[in-house]
Amino acid sequence: MDSATYWMGFTMVENYDEGALDKDAAFAEQIAAPLRAPEHAHPSFEKRLMEKVHAEGPALYPPATVRAGRSWWRTSREFRLSPLAGLALAAGISAIIGISGIAIGSRIVTRPEQTARVATLRPDTVQLVRFVFVDRSAASVELVGDFNAWAKGSARLRQSGVPGVWAISVPLSPGRHEYALLSTARVGLQTRSP
Repeated sequence: MDSATYWMGFTMVENYDEGALDKDAAFAEQIAAPLRAPEHAHPSFEKRLMEKVHAEGPALYPPATVRAGRSWWRTSREFRLSPLAGLALAAGISAIIGISGIAIGSRIVTRPEQTARVATLRPDTVQLVRFVFVDRSAASVELVGDFNAWAKGSARLRQSGVPGVWAISVPLSPGRHEYALLSTARVGLQTRSP
């Protein structure tokens, strides 16, 4: 057997102790610090890239052919319609303009019941929640819960730039949610010297 599956169950609650917030902030900073490190390209990178673009560009994007110096926008075109088709086209355009005028006019009229209402703000109904899982031996990690009907394979965590750190952001409604992280570990052969 080359893989093993581990279940870790968690319950997400809106209110929890302040010590956990400090631990979460320290943990997030520990993960985010390597991700903020600047990336440096080799000094010859830009030159090599531009040489490739100049070499392969014309094959991928051939130059547009322009007739006698005139662009596509300035080229004249001729359309022919029979009198019956012209009449049908004019009637269709008139109907669209008439219907849109009726629709716009019905929205302009103020009704007494609309003026009496007071606008109230509704709180957000969906929040983006970030799940982070740390396990260097994990080959894959999935998130299942009551928000995705416990469907395996619907929310796979992706590896971040830090080895062993897996993450996913999921839109959730406010409140209590139950979830579990499924981790499939890499199992390899270990050799020991006597």
